[in-house]
Amino acid sequence: MRAHRESLCSIRSISLGYGAYRLRYAHRMSTDALSRRLRHAAPQPSDVRLLLTDADLRIFEAIDRHGPLPTHYLYELTRHLRSNLANLKYRLTHFYNGDANGPYLIRPPRQFAAFDARYQHLVYDLAPRARTLLAERGTLTRHPVRRTDPFLHQLMQACVGISCEITAGKCGLRYISRGEILTRSGATLTIPLPSADRTLTPDDLFGLEYPGHGFRFFAVEVDRSTESIERSNIGQTSYGRKVASYLSILRSGLYRTHWGIPNLTVLTVTTNGTHAANILSNIRRSETGQFAERFLFQAEPTFGVNWRVPRDVLSQLLTGEWMTVSATRSIGEA
Repeated sequence: MRAHRESLCSIRSISLGYGAYRLRYAHRMSTDALSRRLRHAAPQPSDVRLLLTDADLRIFEAIDRHGPLPTHYLYELTRHLRSNLANLKYRLTHFYNGDANGPYLIRPPRQFAAFDARYQHLVYDLAPRARTLLAERGTLTRHPVRRTDPFLHQLMQACVGISCEITAGKCGLRYISRGEILTRSGATLTIPLPSADRTLTPDDLFGLEYPGHGFRFFAVEVDRSTESIERSNIGQTSYGRKVASYLSILRSGLYRTHWGIPNLTVLTVTTNGTHAANILSNIRRSETGQFAERFLFQAEPTFGVNWRVPRDVLSQLLTGEWMTVSATRSIGEA
């Protein structure tokens, strides 16, 4: 009987201890007037040490590879390793709050400037602790995306990149990342131009392997309609100069010697069809010759003036049609 009472006391003590921990955690949380947790609140470290799984590491590697990513995109990438989306949200919140050693993830504050920020998926980026962990494991990419670009440019570029990666797998294609291309060639993403003292740095570079039909490689430009097509001062950055730079490496074949790839198509994702049509008109007027068909365009209005986090993976990048100077093409088919 005494042993039974001691057992009950032990169970009660464990229960009260867990309840007390939850009360302490809830007390620390920053909430609004309706007692809802503030998404933009500073991290609130937990007393419990965080233990990582293979699925967690894949998330860190994806953010390192592409840039800041929304919750539901990370779920689509690892859904075969997760029970459900709610489970992932729970894990990401813990990685944001961290433990005594700090957080693994951050929530870029610029995302909360969106009009309906409270009602869209949270976006996460890597904290220094996660980068250190990947470096120790030898999985930190040697060719990261630019972190100096504005947040919206980074977000759009990351969503485009990981959408291609996720959709390629669903279509039975192999996605070849920028890191794999540059590691194999031993080159940098920045490519020197054959004339003048200029260089060209795409927003991204990737390839697709079509089983039994070879490979295609793509330079990606993300354009939020903030770059003009033509400017009087040639020294200013404009999309017209980018087109001229791509024409230069296409004509000289420099992409073969520098990046070690057999072909190159330039994909531009912009925020509205009118802007894409204006760029196409500029290409038609240029002396592009046989290379005009190497420039493909698709519009994604989600990242326009009244931007928001995309509701779904941008699968149309592979399954939909891209505009060219003469017709439309799909890059999801060999």
